[in-house]
Formats: sequence, structure tokens, C-alpha cells
Amino acid sequence: MAEPSRPDEPEPSNVQHSKGIGEQLAALSAAEAEKAEDVAALVYVALGVPSRTIQRETLTLSGNAIFHAELVDGREVAVRISARRGSFAYTQHNLSALGSLGLIVPTVLASGPTSTGGSFVILNWIPGRDLQFELSELSDRQATHIAETVSDWQERVTSLPESRGFGWAPIGAHAPHARWTDLFGLPATAVTPPEHAAPLERLRGRLRAVRRDIEPYFASLRPICFLDDLTIKNVIVEHGQLRGIIDVDFVCYGDPLLSIGTTLAHIAADVGEAGHLYGHELIRCAKPSALARRAIYFYSALWVIGFLASTLSAGDAVRADELTAVADHILRTAETRLPA
Repeated sequence: MAEPSRPDEPEPSNVQHSKGIGEQLAALSAAEAEKAEDVAALVYVALGVPSRTIQRETLTLSGNAIFHAELVDGREVAVRISARRGSFAYTQHNLSALGSLGLIVPTVLASGPTSTGGSFVILNWIPGRDLQFELSELSDRQATHIAETVSDWQERVTSLPESRGFGWAPIGAHAPHARWTDLFGLPATAVTPPEHAAPLERLRGRLRAVRRDIEPYFASLRPICFLDDLTIKNVIVEHGQLRGIIDVDFVCYGDPLLSIGTTLAHIAADVGEAGHLYGHELIRCAKPSALARRAIYFYSALWVIGFLASTLSAGDAVRADELTAVADHILRTAETRLPA
């Protein structure tokens, strides 16, 4: 059992860059300058406007390369580049649907393939940073307000038509899995590991036991639309204010509580105490039943155990010990049987 995983313009040689770009390129390494120059050329071809500055975003949890471009006409845009062709084929469609629900999302200005076989999308820039990097600076009131707003937005998304299947798809398409539980691999039938087994295997055994308990909850679910990647990334905050959401290339159909469980996992693993109130408020807004609450912590433990496995593979013993303690704590909550 493993954590679920989510599922075109040539560059001209005569693009003219502003003085700002030239100065910036001179200050970069050769590899960085070539990349910035490529992005500036891409923006010029797509929008017909030279860039004043190009900056790669480093405080981002996206799997894509993201650049912040200031154009000579005063606009600011985000340039997202993926090594995979077609990564953004449904981005405009999804954002339009979400915008019609009142969610604050960016506007697609251009998209297509790159000359290296990947794909790109250019959007208006939403100022701020991923919530992960802002949580420690939020007041309790701000954290609660953002949690309530994100919960309201998720509730609006659930009003979209259901799919005929479970899993990831563009809005309005049909996801591939017949059952929600299929996203988590084969049914949990393996025996409990012995006490002398490695900590990771003991944690996985406990996780399988929780899954067996909550299978009736999984079986009761409908393929409802929700934003699974709206966690402590892709929620953009500036000066304590929610500015919008980004990176909605796909949605998920199934249990919206997966998003909360994933959020709790990232808070526990990467933020700590500063994020606890935000996670608590998400749960409060969701009003889960006793079994649904266990599902939230199942999802959370699933992700943390995945983080732990990756950390062990990387040979980071100190971090592995930290994540083992985090997973144990989350599993204790998932294992608790509360009255319905």
C-alpha cells in the first residue's frame, strides 16, 4: 500500500531583451542564464512583450519549474514549465470552471508545447507565497479565516457534477477507478508484522489495520469533485491574507477529506506547532463523523509513512527518527475508535 500519486513554440534567435534582463543574465551562472533567457524568449513569443526581469521561484512546492516575469508593459506573470508534454492541457478549462464558482484563480494567458518536448503555461501572477511559508506568521484569527475560506471553496467545488469513477481527471471528465479504495493499492489483507520487524514495517502493518476498519467508509463514498492538492501548498497567502489558489491542472473525484489528511501530514512533517491551529480548523469546518475522522488520519499517516520510506532510502537517520515519531502519533489517532 502506498500514498496515491496524481496522474505544445520554437524559440526565435532574434528576441530582444530589455536592459534589466541583460543585467540579470550577466549576474547568473551560465546554466541559470541560459534558462532565464529561454523563459524570456518563451514569454516574448507567447505574449509579444519583452520581459524586464525573470526570477525563478525557489520557495515553491510545485513539481514544475516556476518563473516570475515582470514585463516591460508593467504586468507580472507566472511561467510554469513541465518536462512532460500536455501537462497543462486542461488547466484553462479547470480554472474557468473554478472561477465561475467564485474561487480566486489565475487566468491563463498562453500555453502550449516547449521546443524540448515539454509544455508551458503562462498565467497572471498572484502575489504571495505558499501557505507553508506563512503559517508561522499568521495570527489565530488569520489562520482560522483562511481555513474557513479554503473549506468554503472546497464545498463549492463539490457542487460540480460527479464523475463515473474515482481518482484524478480534468473537471467534467471521468476518473479511472471503480472504487475509492483502489487508489490505495491492493486490499489490506497482509498479516501484522512481528514486534522485531523494522519500525517502518510495523507502521505499515498498523496502517493496514486501520484501512481494514474504515473500508465501510470508503465503500460509502461517491465520486465527488474536490481539490486534492489544496494543502499548505498552492494556497497563496500574502501579509496574512489569502490571495488565491494555483496549480489546478487536475481535480480528484472521491473523498474531499483526503485534502485535509494530506494537509495534516505536511503540517506534522514540515511545519510543526505553527500549523496545528490551521489543521484543527479545517477539521472543525468539515464536521466529519467518527469514521470519517479516522479516515482523515489514515490519509495523513499514509503520506507521512511515504515520507519516511523516502527518507530511509536517502539514508537520513535523524529525519527518519523524527518521521517515525510523527507517524506513530498520527496512527494512534487513526486507531482510536470514537462513538459514531
